[in-house]
Amino acid sequence: MRHTLLLLVVSLFVISCGDTKKKTTTETQTSTTESPIIGRSNYAVVWNWTTTDVKLVTENAQKISEELTALWKEDIVENVYYNSDSKVDKLAHFPNISFFIKAEDTKDAESILNNLTVVKKGIAKFSLHPVGIKWLGRNIEAIKERGMTKSYVVVWNTITKHDQSNAKELIKENVKAQSDAILDLWEEGVVENIYMDIEGTIELNLVSDFVCFVNVNSEKEAEELLGKLPFVTKNIASYKIFPVGTFWLGDSKEN
Repeated sequence: MRHTLLLLVVSLFVISCGDTKKKTTTETQTSTTESPIIGRSNYAVVWNWTTTDVKLVTENAQKISEELTALWKEDIVENVYYNSDSKVDKLAHFPNISFFIKAEDTKDAESILNNLTVVKKGIAKFSLHPVGIKWLGRNIEAIKERGMTKSYVVVWNTITKHDQSNAKELIKENVKAQSDAILDLWEEGVVENIYMDIEGTIELNLVSDFVCFVNVNSEKEAEELLGKLPFVTKNIASYKIFPVGTFWLGDSKEN
């Protein structure tokens, strides 16, 4: 169990998601449920630096670390990734850290995050993006067998505007094939930490549907894998890929 959240802030660009309305019948042996506390929702927390003062960050790094670690231990924060080689929103040697927060609603999440030193001292600002329920966590044995790789977040958006006339029919016809394909990748340790916004998919809101993480050695390799999925080959969904570095902390109850 790793008890020091490296430092701070994230650039997890989770803005839209997209995929499956309902997942297939296979019960898996890892974290497949959403928050154990009834009524909580999952949000991706997107951070951006608001300072260029390296000294300010350094002086507050320990306090920031302690506060984030406490949230993780309290099962408020989960699935933390750190990126020491970020090409976007980089500040000196500090890693960008991405994670999810569990809260009753947006107001509750904002209240929790606004109490953090990183916000109060004007070091970084955040935005929240709902990601629905967690379908699958990590297949740890399969991931270990694959060995060390990089991690990328894949943000899906089902259906483009010109498809809307037959969108629901297309999703219904292909959702099982898409789910099965994703599950196969999960069983191989290629895909992990999958969140679904079922309501967003059904309503075709073009905002939030599906987020997952892919463990591969390069973005090109991720593109090759994702390009074979039914929702891509059938032009039902589009996606964007963003590097998040390396997995660090998962669910505090499982560590």
